[in-house]
Amino acid sequence: MDNDLNRLLAQEEMDKTKLDLDSLENTQPQPRRILGESSTTTHTYRLYCKGLVSEELVKDDTMLVGGLGLSLCDSHDNTKLEINKALRNEELSHPEAAALAAIIHGLKWALELGVQSIQFFCDDNILGYVTRKAAPSESIVATLLEQVALLQTRFTSCQALAVSKDIISVYKLAKDAIASQTRWCEGDTNTELESCPVCYAYVSPHDKFEVRGCFHRICVTCMRERVSPKLIRENTLTCPYADCEEELVPEDCRGIADDDVITLMIHSKKEREIPVSERVYCPNPSCSLLMSDRELIRHAPGSSIDPRQSAARKCTECGLSFCKNCHVPWHHKKTCDEFKNSESYLKSEAALFESLVKTEGWRKCSKCETIVQHGGGCQQMTCTHCKHEFCYTCGAACKKKKLTCKCVRSGKRATK
Repeated sequence: MDNDLNRLLAQEEMDKTKLDLDSLENTQPQPRRILGESSTTTHTYRLYCKGLVSEELVKDDTMLVGGLGLSLCDSHDNTKLEINKALRNEELSHPEAAALAAIIHGLKWALELGVQSIQFFCDDNILGYVTRKAAPSESIVATLLEQVALLQTRFTSCQALAVSKDIISVYKLAKDAIASQTRWCEGDTNTELESCPVCYAYVSPHDKFEVRGCFHRICVTCMRERVSPKLIRENTLTCPYADCEEELVPEDCRGIADDDVITLMIHSKKEREIPVSERVYCPNPSCSLLMSDRELIRHAPGSSIDPRQSAARKCTECGLSFCKNCHVPWHHKKTCDEFKNSESYLKSEAALFESLVKTEGWRKCSKCETIVQHGGGCQQMTCTHCKHEFCYTCGAACKKKKLTCKCVRSGKRATK
């Protein structure tokens, strides 16, 4: 075990370079032309840095692992060069120290490339330290700040600024550097393996799924269990890594789930984004598109109809004009009650369905009108669509997780 970890920590990373803070003061930059610019002495570059430290599972052990990502851009924010490295100095286990180490290495890298004018971007707390507006409490942070100040003097112009744009690509570079340190080789064929942080199985790096946003790497088996239809219907699907709340992107899951599951994920995500009071479904059985009522108002049929005073809506997918209240094709010049008493309605599929609902004893959610079927047991129900809680016997809403009616949880009305 110890030998395996020692070999892991000794492996060369992305560009085979180790950060050596002790050598910074003796570094003599060698200016040279880079990046296709006419001169690195007249152009101001932008440096984006990210240093991260995280607790990672390496084989059967949990350990702190650090990595940094760097992106050098021109003055128009066009990326010119990117690199990432492992942080291995034990003193860099502090998050702020890792952030400063990334800046130090980034400035050193820029000097080696011949850059003389630079702007580097960092988070607000680090910017406060660099600009001397705040004092660090950790001695290692104070030491690293002195290194930053020393490197700043080697440029003709060096300005520290707050990050004002999304630097997710730099964050990913740092996470990749961390991930590269969690692998080891086994067997005669030197098969490369990683631990899954969810099920703890040893798997090939190729059998891992990387969650967008948090970049946690989970084995495909665990991810397939995560995107099961039951969980999709009941919850917002998030990364299965412990305590991670990053939501899964449906399009990213196409390699681990079939088309029906992806469609369900997209539908569930859209449903959560639309307030319950604005959810409207197309009554066309072959369509059933979920839409926001605000969007439907813009597509209300007939220019003579004021959508703010009418229940007329038009499906944005199949084009069906329908009544928002009745959930049937639009009944022009008739009220909902008049239409429901008409012969055309009584022969419609909508009327047949309403009859089935009554015959089967099903109940509609009083909040979103979704049909809720009772599977037996407790009469206190929760709508799977809007999470509204109500009594299945009489339909009364619950308050504070308790029935407000005279019905009992067994389904029988209380007797005096």
